[in-house]
This record gives sequence, structure tokens and C-alpha cells, in this order.
Amino acid sequence: MNKSCKVSVITATYRRENELKRALQSLAEQTFKDMEIILVDDNDLPDWNETVLAVVKQFKEQFPEMQLNYIQNHPSRGSAGARNVGIYAAQGDYITFLDDDDVYYPEKIATQYEFMNAQSLDYSVTDLDLYYDDDSLSEHRTRYYIKKADQQSLISYHIMHHITCPNTMMFTRDYLWKIEAFPPIDMGDDFYLMEKAILNGGKFGYLNRCDVKAYVHRGGVGLSGGQGKIECQKNLFEYKKKYYHLLDRKSIRFTKMRHHAVLAFAYLRMEKRGSFLREAIASFFTAPLACIQLLIRRRKK
Repeated sequence: MNKSCKVSVITATYRRENELKRALQSLAEQTFKDMEIILVDDNDLPDWNETVLAVVKQFKEQFPEMQLNYIQNHPSRGSAGARNVGIYAAQGDYITFLDDDDVYYPEKIATQYEFMNAQSLDYSVTDLDLYYDDDSLSEHRTRYYIKKADQQSLISYHIMHHITCPNTMMFTRDYLWKIEAFPPIDMGDDFYLMEKAILNGGKFGYLNRCDVKAYVHRGGVGLSGGQGKIECQKNLFEYKKKYYHLLDRKSIRFTKMRHHAVLAFAYLRMEKRGSFLREAIASFFTAPLACIQLLIRRRKK
């Protein structure tokens, strides 16, 4: 068993090699050193297990001072299940996540840990940058809308905007155990995790800072992109209606506008221009001013 540490970083990996190397490199470059990496190999294929093992061996040889706990899943458990394996193996007082195709900037863990520790928070989120594979900016995502931290305000923000992306989240280990980690669903699991965190009354904080670089893959790649993204968004849209009684009419229109906008961008990445145009028009006419403001914020750094 690894020695205890202050922060555990959980990375679940599935059929990625070069991207995984890049992600691990960004962890080795963190200014915060009192941490462990828990790498959960969810491939369940001997050839891929060997590939990941080779990456792990190379990393340990290059960075012998780093704690890295390597776990293989047999059978595969999906993104939520793989992260939960890491959560229950974690030794750190705090837990954060890094997808195997994304990176942290060097001060990510240090600044978020210090922010949470100073205020005795149970969980927190930061901003993030979204990039395409060619390193062109897709979106600079800020949580500009978070003004209050009471439960009703947070759940309203979450329904309207989605306070999501595991890369930006940090929890105390105790609080993650209390809310029973990720729900057993792979598409939208971070949405439901944040919902549970809010409804269980934990102390929340928003760190208005960007230390995460996440990649958006054009085309129908993975559960988080393509048709998977579209089906997830549609299911979430129906699910969120149970919270409409908390929102005023303007907020409900915003929620509907954002729904169509997310679908439009998903179709655009899939190069389905007819579907993109249909959803873009629906987004604009649902809430014209809010739609324009959303487009402006996407590009604002």
C-alpha cells in the first residue's frame, strides 16, 4: 500500500497511449508533490494492458519519486466504474481526477488544494480550457454564473449550466465516500455526481482560475462525443425538468436554449450540418440575447 498523502489523482485509461503519456507528464510537472497517482487500466485486453504497463514502467523509471498505483480492471467497468475503483483505493485526504487525454497546468493541484484546505471545503470546481486535437481553442469555460453557494442556488446553476468536468473537481475523500462516488452510468456521470454533492449539503467552493486543458475530439469519438454526447444531452434535458419548479421562466428558457446549443455544437463536430443548423436556429429563437452572450463567452479568454 502506498504511504498516505494529501491528494490522490485518479486517471482511468482506455485505449490511449500517447495521450496517457502526456497526461502523466503533466502530473509529474505539478508544483505540488505530496500526492499519489492512481492509474486505473480499464482496457481488459492483454495487448492494451501490456501497452499501459510499458507506459507505467517508463514513467516510474523517469520519475522514481512519484507515487503511482497501477490497477487493472477485469472485466472493464466503464468510465464511472473505473473512477470508483480509484476512489476506493485512494489514500489521499483529497481526490481529484485527470482524464487520460487531458492535461493539468503545473499549479493545478497546489492551488485547488490550498483553496479547499484554507476554507475547509468538501468539494470545489475550477475553470477549464477546451481545445481541439490540433490545439486550436474550442472554448474557455468559466463558471461566471456562480454567485452564491447555498444549496438551492447551486442546484439551479447546475440545471442551467452544468457544473461538470471531473478534471476541474476536487473532493475530500470523506465526502466522496459519503455521497457514494460516481453513479453507475457512463454518460453524464459527472452531472449526477455533482447533483449528489449539492443535495447532500457539502461545503462548496468555486476557484475562478483555469489550470486544466481538456481536449474535444471532432467526430463521433468515445462516450463523451458524437452520438453518445447527443443521447446523453437529450436524456439529461428530460431529467432536469423535475427541477423546473426552482427556476423562473427566464431561467427555463436559458436551460432550453443551452440544450439546443450543446446539440448544435455536437452536430457541428460530427459535420452534420443540417442537424447543426436546425439546433442552432432553435437555440437562437428560444432565447436570442442569451444565445448571443453564450457564443461570446465561449471565445472569451
